[in-house]
Amino acid sequence: MVAKPKRFSSFPVHFFAALGLVTSWGGVALGGLESTGKKVLLVYDMEGLSGVTTSGTVTVDSQYYSAARESLADEVNAAVKGLREAGASEVVLTDGHGSGNPNPDYPIERLPAGARHEIREHHYDPYTAVNDGDYSAVVAIGMHSGSGSSGFAAHTLLPHTRWIANGFALNESMILAALAARSRVPLIMVTGDDVLRQEIQAFSPKTRFVTVKQAVSGGSAQARPKDEVRERIESTAAEALRGLQEIPPWRELQAGPIVNEFGYRTREQTQLASLFPHVEVLNEKTVMLRTNDFEEGYLTFRALAQYTFLAHMSWVVETIYELDDSEEILRRIGERFPRAGNSFEATERELGSNGLATHGAK
Repeated sequence: MVAKPKRFSSFPVHFFAALGLVTSWGGVALGGLESTGKKVLLVYDMEGLSGVTTSGTVTVDSQYYSAARESLADEVNAAVKGLREAGASEVVLTDGHGSGNPNPDYPIERLPAGARHEIREHHYDPYTAVNDGDYSAVVAIGMHSGSGSSGFAAHTLLPHTRWIANGFALNESMILAALAARSRVPLIMVTGDDVLRQEIQAFSPKTRFVTVKQAVSGGSAQARPKDEVRERIESTAAEALRGLQEIPPWRELQAGPIVNEFGYRTREQTQLASLFPHVEVLNEKTVMLRTNDFEEGYLTFRALAQYTFLAHMSWVVETIYELDDSEEILRRIGERFPRAGNSFEATERELGSNGLATHGAK
C-alpha cells in the first residue's frame, strides 16, 4: 500500500499541481536492493518530459496525464538502466512533482530491478533529501527552466516566484545542485528542453544534459523521437556515472551569507512578502533578504512562495463575488471545509493531506 503524499501547503493541491508544485514521497522501500556501491538519488519532475508538449497535461485531472506518466516511466527507467550499467548498486527515486495524484506520479508497477521509490511516514522535502542518504550522485529527470525564461512551463517552484541568490538566477535544478553540494554530492545529469540546457551549461558545464524537446513557447514544445530520447538518456546516464570524478559539486553558493532577491509578478504579492521579518523592499516586484546560508535562503523562498500565493486566492474570492451565482458557489465551498470546531487541542499526530506541513513540496 502506497502512502498518501505529504503536502507542504494548506492550499488545494490542484492550485499547486497546475503550476508544477512538487510533492514528495517517502519510508517504505519498493523494489529495492541493498546498497553495496554507488548509490544514486534520482529526482523527477514532469514538465521537462519529452511526452509533455502542451500546457495543462501534468495534473491528475488532465486527459493526457496517463500518457505523461508513461513518458515519465520510460525516461526514468532509461536513466536507471544506464546508471546500473555504469555500476550503480541502487537508484532511489523521489517525486519532485505534484499532480494531485494520491499515489506517486511515477507508476510503481514499472519500477525496474535495482531501483526503489522512497516512501516516508513524515513530511520531507525532495530537494533536501540528498542529505538524508549516503549518495554518490544526483540525477534529475523531466526538469524545466527557471522563472522568467523562454522555456516550456518555465518556473521556479511556482510561476509567480523568482529567486536570485548572490547574483545567480536560480532554476530548480540549480537549487537541487546547491543543496546536494552541502554533502559534496554532484548533480551529474539533467534532462529537459533546450532552454534548460543553456541554463545548465552556464552554471555547471560538466553536468551531462539530454535535450528531450525544443521549447516553442511557454505553453508548447516540439518533442524529439521517443526511442532516440530513451537511448540518449540511457547512454548519457552511464557516461555521467562513469565520469563521476570529473563532475564537481556545484559549490558557488556554499559560503554564506547569501543575499536573496525574491521576485514576484504583482505588487500585491510583493506587499505580502514585505511583511516577512527582515525583508527589504527593492521595488514593486522584488524584495531582498540576507540569510546565513543557502539552505536558510531556500526554506525562506519556499515559505514565501506559499505565503504570496494568498494573493491568488484573494483574486479568486473577488471573482466569485462578481458572479451571478456567487451565493451558491460560496455555500458549496463552505460545505467542503472541514468542521474542526473551536478547540486548539490536537486529535491527530500527523497533518492531513490538506494540512500545512513543514516539509515536502514544486
